Amino acid sequence: MKKSVLIFILLLSSIAAVAQQRISGVVTDKQSKESLPFANIFISPTKGTITDAEGKFTLNLEKEISSIRVSYIGYKTVTIPIEKNTTYLKIQLEPSQESLDAVVLYNTENPALQILRDAISRKKLNDPERKLNSFKLNSYNKLLVTASPDSINGQLDSIFTKKEGKLVFKEIDSSNYSFKKDMTRSHIYMTEKVSEVSFSSSKGKREKVLATRMAGFKEPIYEILGIKIQSFSFYQNQYELFGTSYASPLANNALSTYNYKILDTVTNSDRESYMIYYSPKKKGKTSGLEGILYIDRESYALQKGIAEIKGVIDIKAVQNFEYNKTFEVWFPIDKEIQIQKGKTDDSVSLFGASINVQRGTPQDSTDTVRSNKQEVSDFIYLSSKTQNFDLAINEPVKIKGRGLAIEIDDQAHNRDEMYWNQFRTDSITQRGKETYVVLDSVVAEDGVEKDIYLARKLLRGYYPTKYIDLDLRYLLKYNNYEAFRLGLGGVTNANFSTKYRMNGYGVYGTRDKDFKFGVGAAARLDKRTQTWFGISYTDDLVETGSSRFITDRRAFSLFEPRLFNIDLFYEVKRLTANIEHQITAKTHANLMLSRSNVESTYDYGFVNDGEVFNAYDITEATFSVQWNPFSEYMQTRHGRTEIKKAFPQFAFQATQSFNGLLGGDFNYTKLDARIVHEIRPIDKGVTSFLLKGGLGIGDIPISHLYHTSPNNPNKDVLLQRFSIAGRNSFETMYFNEFFSDKYAMFQGKHQFKPFKITKRFRPELTLITRFAIGDAKNIERHLGQEFNSLRHGYSESGFEINKLFKGFGLSFMYRYGAYHLPKFEDNLSFKFTYYFSLGF
Repeated sequence: MKKSVLIFILLLSSIAAVAQQRISGVVTDKQSKESLPFANIFISPTKGTITDAEGKFTLNLEKEISSIRVSYIGYKTVTIPIEKNTTYLKIQLEPSQESLDAVVLYNTENPALQILRDAISRKKLNDPERKLNSFKLNSYNKLLVTASPDSINGQLDSIFTKKEGKLVFKEIDSSNYSFKKDMTRSHIYMTEKVSEVSFSSSKGKREKVLATRMAGFKEPIYEILGIKIQSFSFYQNQYELFGTSYASPLANNALSTYNYKILDTVTNSDRESYMIYYSPKKKGKTSGLEGILYIDRESYALQKGIAEIKGVIDIKAVQNFEYNKTFEVWFPIDKEIQIQKGKTDDSVSLFGASINVQRGTPQDSTDTVRSNKQEVSDFIYLSSKTQNFDLAINEPVKIKGRGLAIEIDDQAHNRDEMYWNQFRTDSITQRGKETYVVLDSVVAEDGVEKDIYLARKLLRGYYPTKYIDLDLRYLLKYNNYEAFRLGLGGVTNANFSTKYRMNGYGVYGTRDKDFKFGVGAAARLDKRTQTWFGISYTDDLVETGSSRFITDRRAFSLFEPRLFNIDLFYEVKRLTANIEHQITAKTHANLMLSRSNVESTYDYGFVNDGEVFNAYDITEATFSVQWNPFSEYMQTRHGRTEIKKAFPQFAFQATQSFNGLLGGDFNYTKLDARIVHEIRPIDKGVTSFLLKGGLGIGDIPISHLYHTSPNNPNKDVLLQRFSIAGRNSFETMYFNEFFSDKYAMFQGKHQFKPFKITKRFRPELTLITRFAIGDAKNIERHLGQEFNSLRHGYSESGFEINKLFKGFGLSFMYRYGAYHLPKFEDNLSFKFTYYFSLGF
């Protein structure tokens, strides 16, 4: 033990001996004593740093220097001598009457505003993605979660308890000592990525990941690769940091969002730039962007951009541009982002959600006292660095397909060290190599990779086995016709084949005592366009009046509230053949041909050409398109994934039934459309809209009419109708009350931010309004079933109070307007709500 401690001390001594000189400090106004944010600290004419928003700075020096120069607009520039033992500087600047020679023309207003107007108006001339026809480059990214061993106090921590006003020794805590030792050996976490980035003005930008490595994982977690940590440049109207979009300081409307102030002029690549500080005009509960723009004095292009967020965590993003003389453009060459523990309680938005931290109880108010007041979390930080190289401009670029943001090479996770060394712009240290060794062994020993794989599958509704993923949708359901619906289903996974898939299920109803099933198979015709041809056969029940878009992706929920009270089903035996195809990455199409035999489970007859049909055959062709123009997608060896869900989203579907073709009994046409939109401003709630409609022309039996999703059980007393509310259903509309051959419905919701009543009790209030209008021609043709049309318009409004207890809440809706009922309580809906939450 003593030997190992001695070796450890010698190791620390040797590290300290070769450590860089580290100088920190603060820059303030000599008169007011206020800090000066973003002051320039130069260690040479072209190298240095700037102070942060609090006027503080840190210099890590690789070699000795004799002085530093500090400048700030409106203040006298000073030169500060540096001694070998200098570790901290408190620098005070004196105000100066001098002003920038280049901005005196704008003395009638804040000169920074005119500079920003010029920079914004010239974005088309300066933005590489607008000015250039094409470019291609390679990039290397390294992400670390780590801590600097030199900053950690590695002493053993003595823990005392307070008794009668005195401190009594309790125990020794070696956590800081162990943490320093671990950090000396390896980082906490590490990933590397090599990408080829291609751009053309006609097809946009595409990132192809050539190599990727995540410590501890044989195959990467692809969803993490899809996270946009930092935008490509500041020129877009939205600047993205860790999945949250902020208004860019160079957005078209930036002058109404940010305040601007000139700090200085600096030189980069022998060209001068304005150094302009920006900050939000309005401070919300969630921190916004502030930082520095370095704007070229000749072209008003961006030379460098800095964005910071200060709160419970601090985020700093830096992006550097390099001037290309041949094409007269400033091009992004590298970017870096750092995250560490913040000093305030202000919320910070990550991945579109506000992050709050519950601060610990002050030490003096507890019964426990520690000799070492350092916390491990104070030293941990995340650093992500990306460097671009091998840039080729306006040369021919091939980008197959459109709209795909990221493509992962099938062998990206299998690259050897020789391959990596071709692209690493930042050599991997021994500490980095050890990180892979340590985490690979830990993850393998604890089975973390298997657990994550299982969790990802479960969240999508599957339980994975080696070759087949069991489909959890079929395990257990309930409705008023079958009662409990028990079953099992599955689909082959990528281990079985990436080119072929088979699926099947079987279920049994405990009340109707009938067995239903479905089987299918598909083959992939083209990987890039995700073109699949499939056939299937189904013998099952379908809800009367239901309709779906065949391009909709498979949905999974723990339970489906509307199913509980449905009792009107028809039996269908259907043979289908379909072909799926990605027209673009953002446009998914499906063409399906089907032959169905339909038989009602209730008393019903449809009159057509003088004949009453109790059972009938339908031959249909359906074409459906889903278009998500603002979403982003990633292609992996397992398929295509939506990595950024953006709105609005559009769907269209056309269906034609043929009389006489393959025995079909009816001829009709159906046209359906849907628009979904969400608005998620930072520090606000979520506002969502759903607009959906359908038009049916021809001989349409009740099974294929529209019902607009009613969800109110047909019971006499209000409490007997107490059930579970749906997501997009009419809660006061009774089942089987309305059917239509044409309709339109609208839903608007606003979900407020959670009310923070206690640490764990955070209910959510959602306001809801719904409206539907429609009609049904020749209702008398439908025998045995009485229903109304929606020609006068149906309205309901109300609210939900969600997550009152374990995800459960309450829903209150009221029916009004043309279909208001005489009895007051018959217009009310009072139900449970349930929203599954993972706790983050």
